[in-house]
This record gives sequence, structure tokens and C-alpha cells, in this order.
Amino acid sequence: MTQARPRPVNQLTRGQLRLIDELQEIASLVKVDFRDVHSYEKASRTPLLEMMQRRLIISEVIVSYTLTDEHLNVRIARFFFGKNKSFIRLWKTKPFRLFNNHVLEELPLMAKLRFAKSISKVPKGVAADIERLNALRNGLAHAFFPENLRKSKPEWKGKKIFSIEGLRIFVEDMRKIDMYFLPDWNG
Repeated sequence: MTQARPRPVNQLTRGQLRLIDELQEIASLVKVDFRDVHSYEKASRTPLLEMMQRRLIISEVIVSYTLTDEHLNVRIARFFFGKNKSFIRLWKTKPFRLFNNHVLEELPLMAKLRFAKSISKVPKGVAADIERLNALRNGLAHAFFPENLRKSKPEWKGKKIFSIEGLRIFVEDMRKIDMYFLPDWNG
């Protein structure tokens, strides 16, 4: 009987290679294929690269906003439905589905934050970062040129969000929010 040779650690599976192909096509479709910069007209390279940078950063802010919204949903749902049942089991119940569809889906992020603060202690730094995140996301989501806004400037703690320094601080703060809410997920 012959033994199958182990696959080298860094070799990708067929599924992973397929995903890479899909990611390359997605990057091309949504115009963030910055590795293909040499195929662009020379005069348009810089504006296209800047646009790609903005799109990637805006995507990170929106994903962070959405995950934070979900963290707050979990905190509120645990208050009403307890910590003993998994969300997989809860989703199979009509009361939970109704609560999710008609309460959680209808509440904006800031209302969820106020609710979470009323049922549990939320550290001031976490709450302040969620408020900043809400303002930043609103500016980025509702203005094509958020730099021109008076209120929701594209900044994070005094740094431009479209800079490496600003994004680095933002990502670090979002990880702190995630780590704070992580125990809620485990029930």
C-alpha cells in the first residue's frame, strides 16, 4: 500500500486557488486591482491608485461599523433571551426572529449603543470610539468628498483616515471594541 505524500505546508488547495482567481476578478470588477497599475494609462495612474486607496479604507470603516452594530445586537439579544441558548437555536424561534426583524433591524447604531449602556456597563473609551465610528461612517457613506463636510470629517482621533497613521490607529481601536464585546458571543 502506498502512502499519500503530505502536501507542502505552503501549497494552496484547489479551493484556495479558485478563491484567489475570484478575488482577482472581483478586484478588477470593483476597480481596486492596484497590482495591475502598469496596464493603466500613465496620466491616470495616480488618481486611480488614490481612488483604490480610498475604496479600501472606506470598506474597512463600513465593515467595522457593521461588526460593531452586530456586537450591540448580540449584547441586547443576550439581555432579552439569555446566555444559555446559542444563536443558531435562537434563530429557529419565532420570538427571536420577530425581535431581530422588528426591533434590532429598525434601531440605528447610536440607539443600540444607548440601549447597551442602559443594560450594562460600557467603558467610556469603547462608547466614545463607537460614537466616533458612527460619525466617520456617516461622513464616508453619505458624501463622495467627505473632506468637504463640516461635521463628519474623514479623520480618526485627529488623523486623516486616508493616511496609514490614521488607518492604523482606527484598526487598533476597532480591535479593542471587538475584544470588549467578544465574551458576549460565547454566551
